[in-house]
Amino acid sequence: MVLLRRATVLGLFLFGGCSESLFGAHRGDSNGSPPTCTGACIADAALDFDGTPGGQGRHWRYLEDTRDRMWKPMTGDIMGMIGIDQGNRITTCAAHPEAPACKTLPGALLVSAAGTSSAADPAIEFTANNAQVIKLSLHVFVPSGDDQTIRLYRNSREDVLFTGTAVAGTRLDQAITLDALPSDRFLVAIVPPGSNGATDVALDLSADVESTNFPSTCQLALRCDSITGDSTVDTVCSNSAFIHLGGSGTPVTLTLGAAAFKEQGNSIRIPSGTYLHDPASTDKLDYSHDVTVQLWANQAPSTSASTAWLFSNLDAAKGDGIGISILPGAPAMLDVKTGTTPAPSFVHASAMYPSPNSWHFIRVVHTSTEVRVCVDGDLVTMATATAPNLATTPAPDLGKDIPDPSAAASFDGFLDDVRVITGALPCK
Repeated sequence: MVLLRRATVLGLFLFGGCSESLFGAHRGDSNGSPPTCTGACIADAALDFDGTPGGQGRHWRYLEDTRDRMWKPMTGDIMGMIGIDQGNRITTCAAHPEAPACKTLPGALLVSAAGTSSAADPAIEFTANNAQVIKLSLHVFVPSGDDQTIRLYRNSREDVLFTGTAVAGTRLDQAITLDALPSDRFLVAIVPPGSNGATDVALDLSADVESTNFPSTCQLALRCDSITGDSTVDTVCSNSAFIHLGGSGTPVTLTLGAAAFKEQGNSIRIPSGTYLHDPASTDKLDYSHDVTVQLWANQAPSTSASTAWLFSNLDAAKGDGIGISILPGAPAMLDVKTGTTPAPSFVHASAMYPSPNSWHFIRVVHTSTEVRVCVDGDLVTMATATAPNLATTPAPDLGKDIPDPSAAASFDGFLDDVRVITGALPCK
């Protein structure tokens, strides 16, 4: 389990009409040496393609994204990778310089997508080895035919970072600066809108390390890869810790369970009557900027009539904080409560919560004017909520509403990959 905290502003940059100079730091030198990933460059999808499953540096996978939190490795060699659906293929412009798309992006991969008649989309995956601030630079060119949807996401399609349309004949260029945790997977999938798919689309993705100190936008991150103590989870960026407490407020041994998908590793089991608490009064979250709170939750079947709190740092007296809970009933409801003006006051954004006894990805985005709630990559509800009351709030309780006594902890299930990120991320 890993916890990270700190706050600045999420870097998200869009640039268009970029020239080949964008790749100058990655593409070798003028004396004809082979292209390499040098300087600030960590990995480059096309330069690192060498016919092996991991590419040079072992950063990459070449996959079919089956759209259900599963990824099937492609097979092949230096001439190209091919999926189970043979319409999904990946090769390089270096091997096919004559391809029309390679005239525009000569230093790219060349990707073909089978289309919606297939059960999968072609995808590439970069895995971060270290905790650091990185810039992901994405370039796509569809030479002709149908426009293509391009999805850039972290770990699963629900945790989307950018979705764009690559219009035939026009370059799509996008750069995102973010905090990467060790083992974070960043994927780009080409999602054809039509059954005919697309042939020979130029796609380039590179990752560069930024000089900004880590963490920059990550205020809190909880990853259940391992447990460092019987009941304690240490933080990475401070000396504090989260403690697993029972109804009497005493420590309880932590246990792990399966995550939403195998690449995610483990989740943490939070039985009813227990919760995670950060006892350090100095640990705070900064909600004065746009902020995204997100987590994976799997609630066990329950006959309880109590509200099950997933995340809360609500302060009723100040009108501050964000609370995420599941309201009992048939159907169950997902409720997000957040502070707004005039203080102290709160608004609620509620929507039907699908099949609680399964994994769901919940993303809450609070901007200066509204709160948006996303479940499994879809916007399910929103509410007007002005932000001035959201400033510095305590670290959250996980599994309990923070003002409630320990005995009121009522969530029963699993949590995973809880993050608070400065900046507003999209739903899909």
